[in-house]
Amino acid sequence: MVTVDEAGRALGVSRSTVWRLIQRGDLPSVRRRGRRLVPATAIQTRTRRHRAAQIPPLTLDHPMFRLVGAGRGGGRTPGARDKHAILER
Repeated sequence: MVTVDEAGRALGVSRSTVWRLIQRGDLPSVRRRGRRLVPATAIQTRTRRHRAAQIPPLTLDHPMFRLVGAGRGGGRTPGARDKHAILER
């Protein structure tokens, strides 16, 4: 069993994020002698699951990069108001 602060350091998140995870039910915890403790196995499981969730790399073909320069046309299209049309292409 580890404290909320130790759980935050192990997970690489803030103390308030650990509390948020506990309140949402995403991270199990128990109350002992007035202290909130998190099982070490729950932290290991969560870090293992987080590593397994591969986040794809941000590449130049990502839709976000189509917005670069949009809105700086000096009155010409595409303008900032056209960003949704740009992203839907």
